[in-house]
Amino acid sequence: MDRDRERGRGGGRPGPSPGQLLDKVRQLRAKISQDVYDLTGWDQAWEELKSLQLSDETRAIYEELVAAFPTKADVWCKYSELELAAGNLPGLKAIFQRCLMAVPSLELWALYMKFIRRSNKSKGADGVVEIRNALEFTLERAGQDINSGPFWQDLLQLLQSAKAGTPEFGALFPQAMVGQEDNARMAAVRRVYQQAVTIPHHHLDGLWRDYQRFENDGPNKQFAKKVLDEWSPKYQAAKAVYRERRKRAAVLSYALWPLPSGKGGLLQDQQAQLWREYLAYERTNPQGLDPPVLLSRVSLAFDQALICFLYFPDFWLEYAEWHTSCGRPDAAGSALTKGQAALPQCLQLRMLAADLAERTGSPEQAVAIYEGLALNLEQQQAVTRGSLPAAEGELVWVQYMQLLRRVEGDFHSRKLFLRARKWHLGLPAGEHGCWRLYADAALLEWRRGRDAAAARNIFEKGLEDTRIFREPQYAIAYLDLLCGLGDLDNARALLARVLGDETNAKCVTLWQRYIAFEGMSGDLAAVVEVERQAMAALRGEEAEQLKSALPLIRCHGDGSGAVGGGGGSGPPGSNIRPPSAYTYSGAAAAGQEPQPLKQLPPQLGLFINSLPPPQAVEGIVPDVDQVIEALLTMDLTAGTVLQVCLDLESGKTLAHMGQPQQGGPPPDQPPYPHGHPHMQQEPPGPHFGRPEPGGPPYGGPPGPYGYGQGSPGPGPRGGGGGGGGYSEPYGDGPPGGPDEYGKRRYQYGYDPNEGGEDDGYDNGYGGGRDLYHQRLRRRMDQ
Repeated sequence: MDRDRERGRGGGRPGPSPGQLLDKVRQLRAKISQDVYDLTGWDQAWEELKSLQLSDETRAIYEELVAAFPTKADVWCKYSELELAAGNLPGLKAIFQRCLMAVPSLELWALYMKFIRRSNKSKGADGVVEIRNALEFTLERAGQDINSGPFWQDLLQLLQSAKAGTPEFGALFPQAMVGQEDNARMAAVRRVYQQAVTIPHHHLDGLWRDYQRFENDGPNKQFAKKVLDEWSPKYQAAKAVYRERRKRAAVLSYALWPLPSGKGGLLQDQQAQLWREYLAYERTNPQGLDPPVLLSRVSLAFDQALICFLYFPDFWLEYAEWHTSCGRPDAAGSALTKGQAALPQCLQLRMLAADLAERTGSPEQAVAIYEGLALNLEQQQAVTRGSLPAAEGELVWVQYMQLLRRVEGDFHSRKLFLRARKWHLGLPAGEHGCWRLYADAALLEWRRGRDAAAARNIFEKGLEDTRIFREPQYAIAYLDLLCGLGDLDNARALLARVLGDETNAKCVTLWQRYIAFEGMSGDLAAVVEVERQAMAALRGEEAEQLKSALPLIRCHGDGSGAVGGGGGSGPPGSNIRPPSAYTYSGAAAAGQEPQPLKQLPPQLGLFINSLPPPQAVEGIVPDVDQVIEALLTMDLTAGTVLQVCLDLESGKTLAHMGQPQQGGPPPDQPPYPHGHPHMQQEPPGPHFGRPEPGGPPYGGPPGPYGYGQGSPGPGPRGGGGGGGGYSEPYGDGPPGGPDEYGKRRYQYGYDPNEGGEDDGYDNGYGGGRDLYHQRLRRRMDQ
């Protein structure tokens, strides 16, 4: 079987040479430096690299890959396998030192254990101790994983296989007294069993039966019954959680390219949502774990999510906030430090780190963080790539001013504002106006020091800048202050001055606020005059927009209370309605009660949240209710959505996907099955999918993935029957030319041969009955 066919391309042309592939990878890395992520190019390069033998050139390619994607688990695994096969144990050790703690992939840890065994094979008693220490270290790091069963098995086997009286036994059980060797061994093995049977993993039932047998075969039957009765509820609690945990973990991928949000295609968006749901589930502590065990489990889940979502700020922020909510500020700080190392350009992470430092009694550290950002802004230096955008720089100054007010007092905050204003004046003419810098500085003077004169002076300084003068929100903020102070004459003069500018005169929002202001503080003649001026200044759509809002402005303009600074406890200007309040709503105007929103599936909610705002859409606006009703009738289970994503990323167009092929479903049925059994959350609808669960959607007999052209694969449940087993346990998919969709699903960790709810795991170890555990076992064993 030729190499191209094994990779699923079906062609006979040779692949690129290592030198050509190295050049290609370097070109792809150069694109990343320009913020261009060629996902198709990286996929192709990785497929080509996996077929190459180890050499100096292929090592250089792997180094380029791991430098670009430091948490790409399958790249590290393949790199490690090649070095192990070549017998380069020092080089392999260096690889593990770089990636093992940052990439908690069970397959990578399995290779680590294989390396440890090979390194200590001939060291006798010392080697056995090293192996035990490595297994315990692995279980401490990843023992809460749902796939950790083989590691628990190996530790138990190691402890039980040592013969009493041998140097190996003495090294494993140094505390054993003469004549008490069996008791020492039993105590150690019992501790491991009791840890293993409280974790909801795939080998839970088999290990519990082994534990029962272990205790019942002991010398004291009464003690065995007492201990088993004590630990049975804990095992049952783990078993109760296992079913839900298995269902959620079955659809998670560890093999995506770690790309920033929006760069990884539809599959990245779906996986990000699935991982967020899984993290939320683990944080609920469904098993009722003690805090140390819960910390281990949730931390592992976050670390594994970050394998693929290293460059998603929200994952790091959630990680830190979870630690903070549990009273672990040091752990939160550590998570933020790692997040800043991965995303040094992310302002949110730095600001959260400053906030955490202030809340934990280290305000000087918070000041140091902001001072570093401020210095970078003043020097117009890059935080990582390019300068901070002016809008983000403005936020830095505002937050820094507020911090200094709290920590060091008014004088230092005012001094910082002068620095910030100097920075702002040095920005190019076309840059962001930074109106919030002046508005927030002014409101700080008023709210914290009640210094109205200083607040007005700052607002007036801002109006001297043309960019800020033509920012409607700045004028509204100044107006709110003046109204809150009861200075109506200056408020009216401000509006007249601002609207006297030709550009500002075209702003509907400012005219709305002017009309509302006169409606509350003037007389009818003033209102009519402002309306006349507004209609004369506005044209076309803007004039119609204002005209439609006039009845609401007139209706509500007098109902907001007195316009003065002495009444009420709200901030200045809180009695003036915001512009959004004057936007006409048909349902509200007609007196209709607002209809409650329907509960939407997560996938549909994700889709709706990603749509552009209504004002960005040109052409006919559809009936939203009808669209949502249509979407709710569709099959949006994870399996179907995943397959559509894979089809789109593999080059199929919507037109192609809508065309039934020979032997496929009738034209009135979309050609998508319901996906993998573990991904189904509800029975298929009557008009989606295939008439029979195994029916082929694209023609030909069903393949091992439930769709495609029926490429040969493993036999039922063991990989040994039917079309033969997988020749290479790495995740390349079955040999014999699988379709691209099947290969990608296999690569992302979905076992095409896993059974339904009660098949495959609950009736035993299951370690030899799914492909993932076959890969783990082959990597762990010698």
